[in-house]
Order: sequence, then C-alpha cells, then structure tokens
Amino acid sequence: YGGSEEKVLEYLNFVSNVLNDISVSDELLSELEAECEKLEDELILKAKALSDLRKKTGADFSKKICDVLKYLEMPNVVFSINFNEGIYTVNGCDEVEFYISANKGIEAKPLSKIASGGELSRIMLAIKSVLSVKYDVDTLIFDEIDTGISGYAADKVGTQLKRVSKNRQVICVTHLAQIAAGGDNHLLIEKNISGGRTFTKVTPLEREERINEIARIMSGSEITESLYNSAKELLDRSKNYEDL
Repeated sequence: YGGSEEKVLEYLNFVSNVLNDISVSDELLSELEAECEKLEDELILKAKALSDLRKKTGADFSKKICDVLKYLEMPNVVFSINFNEGIYTVNGCDEVEFYISANKGIEAKPLSKIASGGELSRIMLAIKSVLSVKYDVDTLIFDEIDTGISGYAADKVGTQLKRVSKNRQVICVTHLAQIAAGGDNHLLIEKNISGGRTFTKVTPLEREERINEIARIMSGSEITESLYNSAKELLDRSKNYEDL
C-alpha cells in the first residue's frame, strides 16, 4: 500500500473516495440525470429563442437582398432563407440554406444548386453589400465579380461597387471595362517570366494609362482612335455613377 506512512495514508484517502462513490452511485446518478434534464430544457428554450430571432432577421435580410438584386438587373428575383432543425451546438439548432428563383414563375430552389455564374456574382455582391452595413469591415475584396455579366448589368454592378466603397475600401479584380472604369484607383497586374521564374508586377495607372488599358480590355487588340475615345467616354461617365 506504499513504501512509507505518507504513501499508505494517500492510498487510504484514494480508496475511501472510491468506496464512497460506489456507495452513493445511484443517488449521484439521479442527481446528474436531473441536472442534465434541466440543462436540456434550458438549451431548447435558448435555441428556440435564437431560431425565432434568426427567422425574424432573415425576413428583413431577404428583402434587402432582393432590393439590391433587382437593381442589379434581376427584376423577378425571389430570395429567401430556409430553416430546418438540426443538431444542437453552441450556435443553436438551425440548419440554414439560401433559396433563390431568378425567373418569374419558377419555384425557388437551393442557391448552391441552380444559380448561374452571372447570378452568383451579383448575389455575392448583394450579400456583401447588405452585410457590410451591419459589420465593421474595413476592406471588401471581389475577385471575378464580373463573371457572366455584361452591358447594362455590368454598369449596375459598377455602380453598386462604387456605392459600397463610399464607407470602406473595395478591392476588385476584373476583366470588364465598365467595372474597371468605376474605380478611384486602377492597378494593372501583369505576370512576367524572368530567369525561369514567374513574377507578378503591379503598376498604378494615371488617367492616360487608364484610358489605354480600358481600351485594351474592351478590344484585346490594337487600340484605334474610336476605341480610345470610347474608353475615355466610359471613364468620364463612370464618375457619374449614382447611388441606389
């Protein structure tokens, strides 16, 4: 039981505690089960309160998303949030999924399954635009926000980006002239190979350089006088982008 009186007494204390636990195990189990039931009831109540709050907030969030998407040339869009009860975690018991219908008369289905590239671009912009008002985000980054869009829709996306950038920094990677023209600053990103390695070069553009680069984006070939004038007009027009 130990090589010294001190060790023997330590062992006596240990086995006494074990014996006590065995003796009162049924009583202890009942106490723990009662405590567990109490905590489970409390968990369910708090999860339900959180779920109710989410559903209330979700309705307002969905309306704001639809308002932005309609501005971004999706006039018949229906955006909603679907709630299902899942397992209980520190975040509650809700399993949340975004549903959308971009066309009139079509039933809303999970966003992850039906949205096209162009729709996803605008939906992401709408979500970030709405959330940025509530959260203290200093910088928003949009990569390939122009996927699947052109023409009038591209103008609207450029306007929305301009609106968002009034209260925070927006960094946007784009290959679309309308969006590139809307930025306050324009950085040209080029990849070059030197010594068997690839390097990325970033060059800030002045106004004349911006006109030429926008013209190049528009044509991808030789910059003619008419193309140059179109790019200049696009850059000048972008200064008049209006808020929603």
